[in-house]
Amino acid sequence: MNNNKIPERVKEQNVRTIALQVVLISTFAILFKQPILMLLLSADFILRALINSKYSPLAIISRKFLADILPFRNKIILLRPKKFAASIGVILSLAAGIFGLIGQTAIMIYITGILLTFSVLETFFKFCAGCRIFSILIRLNIISEDKCIDCSVTTVE
Repeated sequence: MNNNKIPERVKEQNVRTIALQVVLISTFAILFKQPILMLLLSADFILRALINSKYSPLAIISRKFLADILPFRNKIILLRPKKFAASIGVILSLAAGIFGLIGQTAIMIYITGILLTFSVLETFFKFCAGCRIFSILIRLNIISEDKCIDCSVTTVE
């Protein structure tokens, strides 16, 4: 474990405005039964979780337009749990999109509803289910503590 490494951080307002966009896209995907929206969303989750959020269209929209006009706190929070949460978003949105494409609309709607619920919790209640899971996995020694030293000591917001 490297205690000298400072964990990467991100602005809470950016995370919450990205979640708001996920709420909107997921809602439209359900209402209009559009799996392509879920596949586009999965591509954005892949950019944020696995590559670099600076390439994510939702993160760009958040940083440049939404973060400063919506009333979310400008608090700095841990990035690693948010990347883990985005990884869960990859799985859910990709699964929803694939099920929708193969004609399993009900399953697509159900999975999208789960993602929508997580995004609503993040946007409006500052509750990140993926972050909580990440913290629990560290405490259970399933994920190495050096992935996020702060997560093993404190509760992630």
